[in-house]
Amino acid sequence: MIKNIIFDLSEVIISGYYGVEKIIEQNTKISAEEFLKRKKETINIFLDTMRGKYTEDEYIEALIQNTNWNEYKEIIKKFIRQNLDTKVEGTMKIIENLKEKYNLILLSDHVKEWVEYILSTNKDLEVFKRKYFSYEYGMLKNEDRTFKYILENEKMIPCETIFIDDNKDNIEVANRNNLKGIIFENPKQLKDRLKILNILGNK
Repeated sequence: MIKNIIFDLSEVIISGYYGVEKIIEQNTKISAEEFLKRKKETINIFLDTMRGKYTEDEYIEALIQNTNWNEYKEIIKKFIRQNLDTKVEGTMKIIENLKEKYNLILLSDHVKEWVEYILSTNKDLEVFKRKYFSYEYGMLKNEDRTFKYILENEKMIPCETIFIDDNKDNIEVANRNNLKGIIFENPKQLKDRLKILNILGNK
């Protein structure tokens, strides 16, 4: 019997860092292609920023290093937050319908300063019994120890737990640790999948 449901945050409940290049291209002289190239070149620093090893400012400094983007440092931060304001319409309604029956946990690979912003503007996230952010415990969802840590900390049994994420690789790690995974595509697909599993009624 399923008792626990762990939700990813970015691209499941709200937009994350993905897609910010489009906003930046529309409002600066930085093309989306250039921005994505720098994101790729600084990916290891970004991952360590989500692990809590660097601040947002330190990551942005690394991102703009060896470019002519100095004037855009604060603008980039502004547009990242603008992107974070975009909700995935429909997901929170599903979560609200689950809260009475299931233990809801939020699990997110994220940057500390971005999470602080998200929590200040999304009070509906208080529906989650516990929130786990990568920068707090220094691990990402592509690591087995993340799921071992959360299961042990919450005293949850793997086979009683569902993990929902838009990233297939993260789902595979969860499966490897005996959690049932659902790859998120859109709210309708998630709702249909939960109905098939008898997790969600016809609401």
